[in-house]
Amino acid sequence: MKKLIVLIFIMLQASCSSTQEKPETVVAQDRMVTVTLFHPDEFTDIEAGNMGVQSRFEQNVADKLAEALADEFEDKNVTIDIKFTDIDLAGDTRFNTQEIRVIKDLYIPRMAFEYSIKDASGNVLKEGRDDIKGMGFLDRRLVGRAADELIGYDKRMLVEYFKKIL
Repeated sequence: MKKLIVLIFIMLQASCSSTQEKPETVVAQDRMVTVTLFHPDEFTDIEAGNMGVQSRFEQNVADKLAEALADEFEDKNVTIDIKFTDIDLAGDTRFNTQEIRVIKDLYIPRMAFEYSIKDASGNVLKEGRDDIKGMGFLDRRLVGRAADELIGYDKRMLVEYFKKIL
């Protein structure tokens, strides 16, 4: 009987463990912007919490960042390729009765990335690597539609960074 219980336990454990590997990258494109999350499972904080499946959440973050940059810089006639090596979203996920993202000025947004900006002919205008953080991000509240978005502060920080370098 003991052997049977051990065998059933081993079979259950094997069936519950995931054999599917996580993708190394998550890629999003929007017009002239390509965003790549490189090893998002190693990022400081890109936790879905109650926002659904983790892989879909990561794809949503990449999509929203690409869309924000494309909306802002579409008229500049450049292509932007950005590869994130770390993201720490504004706020922190906490477990209460459910896992939620708590936004406080203590939990600042941070991003580490490499980027390349090219003109219409494909010539590199600017490229580099940077680590940015949004100190005092709550000093300027989001208004309107941006206030309802999960990564509104993170998008604003990234767009403001590229406004300075373009």
